[in-house]
Amino acid sequence: MNISAWDRNPVIAFDEFLHSAAFAQTAKRAAPPLSTASAEVYTFMFGRFAKWLRAHGRTMSGLQPGDLLEFLATRDARGRPLHSKIAYRYLRLIERCYEHIGRLPNPASAAIAMMAADRPVRDREMVALSPVQAGQVVATKPELKSWKRQRDRAMQLVMLCAGLRVAEAIGLLTGEVASAPEEDGTLRITLTPTAKQPTSYPHETFLQPHAVQEVLDWLATRERLGIPGNLAFPADPEGGRLHKSTVYRQARSALTEAGVAIPHVGGRTLRNGFAVVELNAGTPEEAMRKRLGLARAPALDAYLSAARRQREGKGSS
Repeated sequence: MNISAWDRNPVIAFDEFLHSAAFAQTAKRAAPPLSTASAEVYTFMFGRFAKWLRAHGRTMSGLQPGDLLEFLATRDARGRPLHSKIAYRYLRLIERCYEHIGRLPNPASAAIAMMAADRPVRDREMVALSPVQAGQVVATKPELKSWKRQRDRAMQLVMLCAGLRVAEAIGLLTGEVASAPEEDGTLRITLTPTAKQPTSYPHETFLQPHAVQEVLDWLATRERLGIPGNLAFPADPEGGRLHKSTVYRQARSALTEAGVAIPHVGGRTLRNGFAVVELNAGTPEEAMRKRLGLARAPALDAYLSAARRQREGKGSS
């Protein structure tokens, strides 16, 4: 299938696809013949997507997963965001179009994976450090007996004080960390998908001022050691990649050393703490969503709930 036809007039191309046998072939499971009502719904959905393409000067051939998530972030005529289930239906429809066209990798499939990664956990499952607990971890500086201890400490700080995911910390590149602080004392971290999980996409965050010097000191040590490659937190002197189990283990160790006892310590505990501390300090929700690299506003809901519980004195879990 020639994608140029979809670039020239996506509405006509979609209508032809919708009323062909190929549409049924892209269904995940056997489906009854397309009804008139279903065809109208699909036509409306794709029409809204095509309108967005025109308004933003985009084409089907040029879209990336992040572009599709940008589309899903748009609001309807009444200013309402798309419900997550409806957003998934949009992506699934677009995924079928790309499957029919034969584009690989399928950008809609990647966007679906990104949405799944951003889906907030249930409130009862959200574990986040309180400001006091986060302060304990920052204040408890380990004895740096080896460069790996210094590496682990800096890596924990970019999760706790900048909100990086475990995969983002493991795949953080030296060039993505600014060499000097901003005027407010924070340190800009510009994240790209390179060397990270497939669900990561470009975004910026800022390392809190009290953690900046330790992270910069580690990067200076890394350069002085002459470790090859560009991973900010290499596993070995050869510049190898860390395993996530190492990160989890060291994060648990850091919490124990700081005297912080919380249930269900996991890879996101430090990141969660960053989000909740920032939200309760007054960081705007949209700015927080961008710093965390969340695709859509609803993905912030669990963090907002955890922040509210801490304000109400209900603990960190």
